[in-house]
Amino acid sequence: MANVEERAPRTGRTMTTTVLLCGDPQQPSEYMAEAAGFLEEHDVVFERMDWMGDASPAEFRNVTMDMETAGPGAYDTSDIATHLDGVDVLVVHKAPVSRELIEGADLDVVGAARGGTENVDVEACHDSGVTALHAPGRNRNAVADYAVSMLLSRLREIPFNHGDMIDGEWSQVFDPALLPPDVRTTTIGIVGFGHIGRGVARRLDGFDPEILAYDPFVDDESIRDGGAVPVDDLHDLLGRSDAVTLHVRLSEETGGMIGAEEFASMQESAFLVNTARGGLVDEDALVAALDDDEIAGAALDVFRAEPLPEDHPLLSRDGVVLTPHVAGSTRDAVLEGPRIVASDVEAWLRGETPEHRL
Repeated sequence: MANVEERAPRTGRTMTTTVLLCGDPQQPSEYMAEAAGFLEEHDVVFERMDWMGDASPAEFRNVTMDMETAGPGAYDTSDIATHLDGVDVLVVHKAPVSRELIEGADLDVVGAARGGTENVDVEACHDSGVTALHAPGRNRNAVADYAVSMLLSRLREIPFNHGDMIDGEWSQVFDPALLPPDVRTTTIGIVGFGHIGRGVARRLDGFDPEILAYDPFVDDESIRDGGAVPVDDLHDLLGRSDAVTLHVRLSEETGGMIGAEEFASMQESAFLVNTARGGLVDEDALVAALDDDEIAGAALDVFRAEPLPEDHPLLSRDGVVLTPHVAGSTRDAVLEGPRIVASDVEAWLRGETPEHRL
């Protein structure tokens, strides 16, 4: 099908616009409605449904992770299709929006209330003249908060002290050589200086450490304006930092970017924080670096295989803090995705160009 011009909103009309909010277990439609409710001022009528609404978190995770490679066309969308009669705008979170679904409906807009669009056939939207929207940065604050929390908790050894207390030990160290430093005296390396990396720098600024940043796609002036010292070479940043935190998109180029050579460049007292994507780190090399005392530890929220297998060696390594991919999971992040999409729908209704159109 040839690419066709996107349909314009019917400005100057008295008729209503019908928006179907298709939620899921991770982003229920009731929260979508809460975030997008301001559209009712524009004669918008909401309908709601929840795809996989009865699925367990594990079932939902498995399906949606598979969709990232299989694409939306591999999934049954008939349940969603039955709700599309008379619908002008479809907003989803992770529900599949396939070519078949798009071509079988009379939609003007499809919005994904998340940054990624693996669950939406964007090409089919373009071919059918449907405006496609997404919500980049919806959880940027949540992830930046969590990354700093992980970094500080690992630096000050809070999880380990908690574990000792649970085990009945009152562990206090008096030897200054074994005590952690003040944040003020440390150097923090940020790899990736987009929205989240900058957010981390802003949050750390009040602690007054030296902050380095490496991002070959961001100019030095922007990095300085973001509160960090630009570093042109990744290995230079790794060697100078007491803690390194990753905020990079996963791609063919960045997969495994932190491997054996990179760990060898780090200080023996340093640790790695990863709240971005598990595929950025060579986990075998990380385990080897821990075993060989090349680095002191890690604080990880993401992994190559999720959930982390029960026999994974990271589970038994000292100096490691692990959490189950929850950095971006806050109530505000849940609301922010549909709010961003709704703001773009509002712009579309006014005949303006949506900011986050694909």
